[in-house]
Amino acid sequence: MKVLMRYFTLITILTIICGCQKNYSGEYVQWGDSAEDIDTKRLKENDIPYKIKDNKVFIPEDAIKNATFCYT
Repeated sequence: MKVLMRYFTLITILTIICGCQKNYSGEYVQWGDSAEDIDTKRLKENDIPYKIKDNKVFIPEDAIKNATFCYT
């Protein structure tokens, strides 16, 4: 019985952890003026995907609020 409860608890915890992860799916928009002005290390630490194109940083549109929060 204890083994069954441990498995149930483990499955519940894993489900909660996986369900709380952000999956950004918005269109990439420009974030900031240039790549030199943006500390991309903060974006990586907060699991915010980004692309650098023509010395400009682009992030998913639905990640703007989280990116703003991690820079303030």
